[in-house]
Amino acid sequence: MAGKRDVEGLRMASKLALVMLGILGAIIVFALLMRFQRGLLGLALTAIILLLGFYWFRELRKAVKSYRAYERFPFELVEEGGMIVLTAQVPGPESEVSVQVLGKKLLVRGGRGFKKAIKLPYPAVLLSSSYVNGVLHVKLLRAGEH
Repeated sequence: MAGKRDVEGLRMASKLALVMLGILGAIIVFALLMRFQRGLLGLALTAIILLLGFYWFRELRKAVKSYRAYERFPFELVEEGGMIVLTAQVPGPESEVSVQVLGKKLLVRGGRGFKKAIKLPYPAVLLSSSYVNGVLHVKLLRAGEH
């Protein structure tokens, strides 16, 4: 449950940051309008600042949405006899991707602070793992069968 609270906290923080940026942008535009008053140059500069602010606001929203995509963790866990095969989409780079088995849990770590725990049907040991083009392949063997 702590993971869900962390995600909710991150969502609230990102929304708050976007609102704060919007307010800051409005204050800057108001200050520029007051400074330049009615001059043509003032209107042109204000329009440029508005366009830049709009652009950066959209880019920040895209960045927040791309981070949220990693909240959903697409994976497939297939049990075949005494073997478990996991295929999962994990953010890289390859040097930051790691897998660790702790009893009946499989800990998967990746880039950008990505970390997920997957419950296994039974205690297992790591047989092999590979990471290619953002896809992690892990083979596990039931503990005591190797």
